[in-house]
Amino acid sequence: MKMTWTRTIHVLEQAERDGRSFLLEPEVYEVLKEAGISAPRHVFVPAEKAVTRKDLSGLEAESVVLKIVSPLIIHKSDVGGVAFVKADAAAVNKACAAMRRNVPLRYLDWEKMNRAHGARGPSSLKAVRESIRGFLVAEKVAYEDVGFGSEILLGLRNSRDFGPVLTMGGGGIDVEYMNERLKEGRTVAIGSAHLLDGEKAQGLLEPLAFYGKLAAEFRGRKALVSPKVLVETLLRFRDLAAAFSPLSAATPFVLEEAEVNPFVVRRGRLVPLDGVCRFSRDKAALSARPTKAIGHLLKPGSMGIIGVSEKMNIGHIILNNTLEKGFSRGNVVVIKPGCDAIEGCRCVPTVEAMPGTVDLFVLTLSADQCYDVMKDLVEHEKARSVILIAGGMGEKEGGASIEDKIRGLLREGRRSGKVTPVVNGGNCLGVASKPGLYDTTFIPEHKLPRPRNARSDMAVISQSGAFMICRMSKLPLVQPLYAVSLGNQLDLTASDYLDYLKDDPDVKSFCVYMEGFRPGDGLAFARVVKGITASGRPVLVYKAGRSPEGRAATSSHTASVAGDYGVFRAVCEQAGAIVAADLFEFESFMKGLSFLEGRKAGGRRVGLISNAGFECVVLADNLKNGAGLDLASFSPETRERIVGILRPLGIDRLQDVHNPLDVTPVADDAVFVDCARAILDDPGVDCAVISNVPLTPAQQTLPAGAGHHEDMTRPGSFAPRMIDLFRATAKPVVVNIDAGELYTPLADHLERAGIPVFRRADEAVRFLRRYVSHMSRRPGE
Repeated sequence: MKMTWTRTIHVLEQAERDGRSFLLEPEVYEVLKEAGISAPRHVFVPAEKAVTRKDLSGLEAESVVLKIVSPLIIHKSDVGGVAFVKADAAAVNKACAAMRRNVPLRYLDWEKMNRAHGARGPSSLKAVRESIRGFLVAEKVAYEDVGFGSEILLGLRNSRDFGPVLTMGGGGIDVEYMNERLKEGRTVAIGSAHLLDGEKAQGLLEPLAFYGKLAAEFRGRKALVSPKVLVETLLRFRDLAAAFSPLSAATPFVLEEAEVNPFVVRRGRLVPLDGVCRFSRDKAALSARPTKAIGHLLKPGSMGIIGVSEKMNIGHIILNNTLEKGFSRGNVVVIKPGCDAIEGCRCVPTVEAMPGTVDLFVLTLSADQCYDVMKDLVEHEKARSVILIAGGMGEKEGGASIEDKIRGLLREGRRSGKVTPVVNGGNCLGVASKPGLYDTTFIPEHKLPRPRNARSDMAVISQSGAFMICRMSKLPLVQPLYAVSLGNQLDLTASDYLDYLKDDPDVKSFCVYMEGFRPGDGLAFARVVKGITASGRPVLVYKAGRSPEGRAATSSHTASVAGDYGVFRAVCEQAGAIVAADLFEFESFMKGLSFLEGRKAGGRRVGLISNAGFECVVLADNLKNGAGLDLASFSPETRERIVGILRPLGIDRLQDVHNPLDVTPVADDAVFVDCARAILDDPGVDCAVISNVPLTPAQQTLPAGAGHHEDMTRPGSFAPRMIDLFRATAKPVVVNIDAGELYTPLADHLERAGIPVFRRADEAVRFLRRYVSHMSRRPGE
């Protein structure tokens, strides 16, 4: 039966009438009760009243917990606002009186010490005392105390990007301390309330430190709570968060933050001891996204452009790049008064004078001229899409008003039913579309050459144009099918492009660089990523701007243990994305996803081969990190085959056959590659790193040249043999060429053949480890 959340809405309305945007702890207990989470037996005593024997008799406890209730005092333990007292009316009232005297003084001291860290509060003792609403008197819960791991934190926070995000991990007063010191991935589980799948919830909790202490056998002691109870509690919080999400119309309120810290275990159940909650009515304005119109932008049949000088400027470079890519001159109109044609393209004096409606309009004027041009385009219905190059509309003082005016123009145009363009940018470097036969980036061809034979089955969506073209320059053999520089996302967002391109069968992988989302677009982004990865296609993401925001302003532990980058990574990984930890990983995966397209490891068993002992050690040392790779055990048939390959050169007398396989510098081109082939043919090997130190005189690893007789392209040498082997296997294989600049031609030759090549053994293993880990798991795991 669908929850209506009537009681919770009533509690929030009462707090709102009281002038509060937060709940007092007794009210938090009421919300938890409706969510299906039972609180301890308790009674609330207003500040002006005394506790009676009747109040205490209903608690059925010998001892009680006394907590001060004040909108100012969130961390009650820090200021003496929590006490354990005998369940006696006189004793409880005496403790209440002591708190009324002492807590305000201790609070002011606490505020003074923490003001440098962002704490804010009243400046007078009177104000603190008047803030005390009363006291919560609750049964003292006798719980299973097993030391660290006995207490659990469970919270939700309304993220600007992703909506409500759940956090579950070790709790108590030392939560931040332990979070800083425990191994990453063992402290807290983070998930989107809108994306968390109930079937996957247990897998989210199993790696956590507290899980092993409470939900599993521990040193001969039986589990204190079942995994089912943990999952049920997490999912109840999920349902609460989703119902009171800014992206949900189910209720009128938004839970900005709600937290229980801690939950404890009593007789196999989770019992909440402390809770906080903040709320608002800041519901997001939901509207349909104009993603269908992106087709006009990426595959236009006609184009207009403004800002083209007869001399070379940004607009002229864009025009030349577009014509160079094959776009028909006859389908381009340039807005240029006093000129008949530029580069063979017709010129007209004004936007209004353009014949008909163009599919794509490229606006290259300065920021202060953009609004008037956009107004003409909308009023006269002259464009279905716009690429807005200009910067300074969001960054410079007063610039935001230009963006706001353009957004208002677009809203009004769409509301009225006019032909209203979708807009890419502003502050963008443009878009390059191979299917659209155009390139509106303003980088000349001689500064960013694009090899004609490069692989091109990837969509690159980047908030930074410079990041995008730098990757294209560094990885010339991986040229995007679509390269989209988003800029400020004035209109179109990363999720819009992914949503449109997810149905393009020619796009085999997606690479995304983000600095920030429009409000709520992070969730839309994660949702479409989940759909893409479920189809078997990878999405690679790198997030810049990782400094946590809002920690100082929040009152809960949840934000401090789940910073904004942590939320981004957790939600995107939950959706199935590969989240690159750094630029090396991003570039490695750009190359690897393209070169290894379609290759999936059947498992984590890796074969390693080198002609240097130190490389074998380094390769093996880097296998384990997270899920890691496992050294494959070669079958007897494989070992016998390798011995036969090594015997003619006498290497079988120098080395035993095991994994990693060291074939020594004596191995020539044929022996090295034939051993690698034997390893890959072994059914017990799922993937391989082939690491060749090319300085050995036994192999042909240099290009033909003076002073030697080598030729790395000669039939029978390492490179052509390695290329044949790579093409003959369907298993993921990477090659490492660990040597200096002299051997760069060898590495480049192999990469031109589509083999992912690394220049350090640890980097090769690091990439393959993450590639296999991601590609072998099911979406959502």
